[in-house]
Amino acid sequence: MKKVIIISLMLFGIQSAWAQKEDFREKLTEQRIEFIKKKLALTVEEEKKFMPIYTNYMDEFEALRKENKESENLEKTDLTFKTDEECEKAISEMINAKEKELALIKKYNEEFKKVLPIKKVAMLYKAEHEFKREIIRKLRGGKKK
Repeated sequence: MKKVIIISLMLFGIQSAWAQKEDFREKLTEQRIEFIKKKLALTVEEEKKFMPIYTNYMDEFEALRKENKESENLEKTDLTFKTDEECEKAISEMINAKEKELALIKKYNEEFKKVLPIKKVAMLYKAEHEFKREIIRKLRGGKKK
């Protein structure tokens, strides 16, 4: 009986942690969207056209990130005892992942240019970079430099 209770508590803890992680992701996505909207100063018409495209972009980028996470991560791999073939494979996977990411950016860049002026497309990429830096700063508990 004790084992059943312990297992139940462990499962509840795992489920609770997973829900918190999902809540964090949702809040982060909401913050990102608000940050982007503010930085781009979108008109009502631009927002109507842009946001569905941007949401698809974020979804595809997240899916690609998950896919790439499943393959061996070269930066986090101890290469000490890897064979040349294993190193070659790891490098190839890394390059392939970056090529997929670049292809996705190029694809959506063309979509963004259809609904936004080029200056706002450039501002989008700058705003995304600023958002990432801001989140990293907040997570570290640091102050702006």
